[in-house]
Amino acid sequence: MHRSHRAPHARAIPLLLPVLISPGCESEVEPKEEFEEGVIVVDATSPVDFAYLSLAGGGSLVSPADPSTSTEWHIAFRRFSVRLNGGVAGPGTVSGFNTGNNAELGAEEVAELTSDDGAEAFRAVTDADIPASSSFTEDELAPDPGGTWFRFDPRSGTVVANPRVAWKVRESSGRGYAIFRVTDLEMDGRRPLGLTIEYRRHDSGATLGSAESAELGFERGPAYLKLEDGGRQNDSAGCEWDLSASPELVIDVNAACRAGTFPLDAAEDFSNLERADDAPEYGGFLSAIAGAFPATVDDAGGVFWYDIRENNRMWPTYNVFLVHAEEEIYKVQIFGYYNDSGESGHPSVKFQRLR
Repeated sequence: MHRSHRAPHARAIPLLLPVLISPGCESEVEPKEEFEEGVIVVDATSPVDFAYLSLAGGGSLVSPADPSTSTEWHIAFRRFSVRLNGGVAGPGTVSGFNTGNNAELGAEEVAELTSDDGAEAFRAVTDADIPASSSFTEDELAPDPGGTWFRFDPRSGTVVANPRVAWKVRESSGRGYAIFRVTDLEMDGRRPLGLTIEYRRHDSGATLGSAESAELGFERGPAYLKLEDGGRQNDSAGCEWDLSASPELVIDVNAACRAGTFPLDAAEDFSNLERADDAPEYGGFLSAIAGAFPATVDDAGGVFWYDIRENNRMWPTYNVFLVHAEEEIYKVQIFGYYNDSGESGHPSVKFQRLR
């Protein structure tokens, strides 16, 4: 990757001697190349399939036959999720950097931002803002922000399980693998009483078995589950547990004994999946895929902030991101989430090559 080097400022000293310019000479300083700005509105309404964007050649939406093996795409969008083709998210080497120009704003300050504010922030980022190559990051596993295994149900006015999300699991001490999800959350008003985990085990050398369920109650606080035989215990000692759940609605894994998780993609079918031992890596926590584009919708450091004024709306933060794709570096800003008809899941993406 090319690094940006800026020479120190020097004071110009006027020359008192005449300067002779040969008529046949031209300046050796080449004019700086200006790259065109592009805008694409992405249909990312599917809760299952990503939409893929290539920044090359002015930018275009692409349809790779197999995104997991293709380097044709640079950025992928699904609803409010953004992924880069690199690290654990893709086979490429695309990396990113979050300039965080609005990351310190509060909720109401984000809500007050206008499209003009966004345009000004985008213009302000130039090639002089490109950091050292070590500042660019590929997508990697991070702790799952906000616990996506549950969601708020406006009809009941409480939280409920969200079985649409699931994880591959490496069990403690390398005994085997599994996939799991939470299918039920028992509540007493706002007080969690327990939850039900559905899982399918994958013994070494075999394939995923049939689904089993385990109920974990919170009568004594956190509960600990061993997937191999469904065993429970009431404390975190030893390696005889893989997953734990607590009344604070936190699910954890036995990282001290090498247990870890990798999130299933929404396109993967929990009931028909055949393997759980093929994740690129397993994080020692309930994991999400995140990188320069954070997997969060509740602070100003990400792409969107959700429900600031309790109206179930996504508010763009107008942060500007740098994307390093092949030998080129682009600035990227996602400045909208709704199309002209007001339908959600249509991020508007502005981008321009810097180098």
